[in-house]
Amino acid sequence: MKMRRHLLIALGTAAIAPRVVFAQSKQARERAGMPARVGILERTTQAKYEQMEKTFVDAMRDLGWEEGRNVVYDRAYADDDVARLPGLAAALVGRGPDVIYTITSEPSQAAFDSTRTIPIVMGSLNDIVEFGYVNSLARPGGNVTGITNFGMELGGKRLQLLKEALPKVTRVGVLIQPLRPTGFKELKLIEQASRALAVTVTPAPVKQPGELDAAFASLSKGRVEAVLTTHTQLFLTERKRILDLAARERIPVIAHRSEMADDGALLSYSSILDDQIRRAAYLVDKILKGSKPADTPMERPTKFELAVNMKTAKALGITIPQSILVRADKVIE
Repeated sequence: MKMRRHLLIALGTAAIAPRVVFAQSKQARERAGMPARVGILERTTQAKYEQMEKTFVDAMRDLGWEEGRNVVYDRAYADDDVARLPGLAAALVGRGPDVIYTITSEPSQAAFDSTRTIPIVMGSLNDIVEFGYVNSLARPGGNVTGITNFGMELGGKRLQLLKEALPKVTRVGVLIQPLRPTGFKELKLIEQASRALAVTVTPAPVKQPGELDAAFASLSKGRVEAVLTTHTQLFLTERKRILDLAARERIPVIAHRSEMADDGALLSYSSILDDQIRRAAYLVDKILKGSKPADTPMERPTKFELAVNMKTAKALGITIPQSILVRADKVIE
């Protein structure tokens, strides 16, 4: 396996913006020498989120924040029930954390709807300006900062990689989450790319984890020869189920995150989620030390990773072209 280092850079320079009013409890805790409080709000279960949370907590520890000594994490999980998020967010805000950390779209929206004063760091979001979380990437101007994705834009590129790896493929299924408009935007980019590649695209909407079986049954009935996952956290947290269903149908998966290639997807092309989480921890650290979200530019990934799972290729009887292998950042043997 070979890896390359990946960096993220801040966009723009700090701006002069209106000051965010911090929760009064923060000043009280500082005067009393009490630990900082970081809220963590997530849509899925603690078990599914465990590795991503560990990456964040480990990154915070590397920055000097040790759980139980100088920081307390207030964790709230919706257990895959998105309808619970507004109540969980309101309760979390009511407990007065110094900053709230989110990584998926629904918890981010719930946190934002619950407070305009407590700082929020979003670790992996699309269309952050369009949804009104910030005024601009360089000058957020409110109580939100974090890492904005560059992932939806890569949907067409992933289809191109699929066609390069499997030139004879003509029917491709695409998993999308219709609850977020970015899924349809990515689907449109994939459909645009498909015309030049002589590929027919079949979308399969999945709103919740329980709909995955039906989505794969529909794709199998349509005789698709491969499946693309679009850039949404749902498909990452449910990757084991997705890959199990694909393996049962002997359908290769081209994924939007390298974690999926680690677990059995044939190919993936994406920025590095662990890098985004670590950078989000860096921004949380800055805020805990006095920086204001309004003055803290959003960051975007600038380097991307192509991963190839040779074990999956062998199991499916696929020969990966040398043209892909020589470009791969990660080869899983």
